[in-house]
Amino acid sequence: MGDKDKAFRRLLADERLFLKFLRRFLRGRLPGDIDLDTLSVEDVELQNITFIPPDLSKNESDVLYKVWRGSAEMYVYILVEHQSRVDFMMPFRLLSYMVEFWKRCTEQAGSRARRAGFLLPPVLPVVFYEGASRWTAPVRFSDKVESSSDFRGLVPDFEYLLISLRDKRPEDLLSFRDALGGLCYLAAPSKKESFAEAAERLRMLLTVLSDEETELLTNHLRGYLKILMKKEGLEIDDALDLCLEREEADEMLTYMLKEFRKTRKEGREEGREEGLEEGLEKGQLERGISIALAMLEAGEPEEKILRYTGFSPAQLSEIRDGRKSGGKKPSSR
Repeated sequence: MGDKDKAFRRLLADERLFLKFLRRFLRGRLPGDIDLDTLSVEDVELQNITFIPPDLSKNESDVLYKVWRGSAEMYVYILVEHQSRVDFMMPFRLLSYMVEFWKRCTEQAGSRARRAGFLLPPVLPVVFYEGASRWTAPVRFSDKVESSSDFRGLVPDFEYLLISLRDKRPEDLLSFRDALGGLCYLAAPSKKESFAEAAERLRMLLTVLSDEETELLTNHLRGYLKILMKKEGLEIDDALDLCLEREEADEMLTYMLKEFRKTRKEGREEGREEGLEEGLEKGQLERGISIALAMLEAGEPEEKILRYTGFSPAQLSEIRDGRKSGGKKPSSR
């Protein structure tokens, strides 16, 4: 299982995040008797999907949930598509998965499946796509059947729900100010920020999260940060990985930023080191000031601001005085 599979599997297997996923992306697509705002973790149950044969399944991050509708039940199957190349066989893949699930239902029902009153439970198929290319595969199964309009009502016909992170702006994802928005922001292919810049935006997000949202973000942050660092050619060694697993979100970001900058500095070509360092330092200083100002405005304690930004107490004092006087900046570190 790759890094992306692990990260998405952990996210979607968390019932609290799954509920947020339903409310954010599936509102208006579920039956009216399912009130998403009152739905709780007791109303959803993660299912085992080992019934899907290995020759059919391409991903190990897909999840299937049972959602209770009073005494009845429905299922939500979320297929996570990481690759950038669009899979034009997606309608057929989803039909195959749904058929395998219904086969399991009939096997579990035994002789009851042959009774007139036995009905198969509804399944809502969802494709969660985080590739960079535009999704151009058909979302309706009949569009994959030749001359399907000539056989209307005689061939299977269903539509899957497509959720494309490519179409979500990073600013919009972060505007939700919760753990799901932060994690989707890290996975969004439209994000142009470097690892250091993305980490700073997450620091800003942490200053406004509730304790519950901070816990959720911490539980799932490590895997996404590793993916982001890997995109820039940097690997986290096993020792640091084990250490990060036990850290809070802010400490985790501090460790990984330190490792990122250390590796970048060591690998920088000597001939251009001075110019790049100057530009990086300027950008870090400006971002640090913005973060410090936001945290001051939020009433955060000085110790926490110093830990987040890396400023000295004297520099933070200059920032505080500059805010009062209207623009004084601290001296460069």
